[in-house]
Amino acid sequence: MAAPDFSAGEFEKWLNEWLDGLGADREVYGAYILGVLQEEENDEEKSDALNGILSAFVDEDALEEVCQQILKQWTDCCSRNAANSNHPDDEVQAIASLIEKQAQIVVKQKEVSEEAKKKKEALLAQYANVTDDEDEGEEVT
Repeated sequence: MAAPDFSAGEFEKWLNEWLDGLGADREVYGAYILGVLQEEENDEEKSDALNGILSAFVDEDALEEVCQQILKQWTDCCSRNAANSNHPDDEVQAIASLIEKQAQIVVKQKEVSEEAKKKKEALLAQYANVTDDEDEGEEVT
């Protein structure tokens, strides 16, 4: 299961400061790193993906330590956010509310007058007669 999609503001602030300290492009690398942390299933996958991203600007000797530092910071931020969350079922509540609103939407049936029905029937009958006449005229002998 992917990490919870919380407002990653605290982590993102830390990450941006850290990337700025290394002289790396915070918008590019920050987006990649956040994506990996939010999408990958386990720490091993996250670590592998982070190694690939960070190898562009981190020395190979420090790469593993830096990955672990990022993972620890991410885990700490996730834990703090989970502890501060007042309503863990907010997402479920939002979906339930949306379903209720959709259930309240009523599609009005189009009311057709008797006169309109008769006009429609007459028009359809007229086209049916034309089609029948054309079919009779095209008989092959």
